[in-house]
Amino acid sequence: MKKVSIDVWIQLLGMIGVLGGLVFVGLEMRQSQIIALGAQQQARTEMQGELWGAALEGEVELHAAMTIPWAALSDYQKNVREQVQRYFWIMLENNHYQHELGLINTELWDQIKGRISGRWSECHLRHMAPATPLSSFRDYLDNLPDNCAD
Repeated sequence: MKKVSIDVWIQLLGMIGVLGGLVFVGLEMRQSQIIALGAQQQARTEMQGELWGAALEGEVELHAAMTIPWAALSDYQKNVREQVQRYFWIMLENNHYQHELGLINTELWDQIKGRISGRWSECHLRHMAPATPLSSFRDYLDNLPDNCAD
């Protein structure tokens, strides 16, 4: 057996250190990309939310629209309820995306799933769900129990 000099061992340890550093940098870059994607989606959601929320500012019928059964609402109150529903769907789709990126923990996601199910169970307002949602969100909705089927 040949005796390996201490210089060779030092070089080997140095190369292992460099490789470990590169792996760490790669992981950090991936994490930064995920956070950036989440921030971009959040910004788009905020813009959409502001658009739908602006029409609801100062709306005196908001409380009634959200608490009175659908059949008892006036046409105007139904319109307000639809606006709120659009706003909810925008937020819920964003929450789903953020969860897929790993930016929402399990405890919060469990609460959000309940909200999604609640919105989905409002059969008369289901058409307010995003017309062209992210495909993963559409898949999620398609796998929810359909209590609106005849």
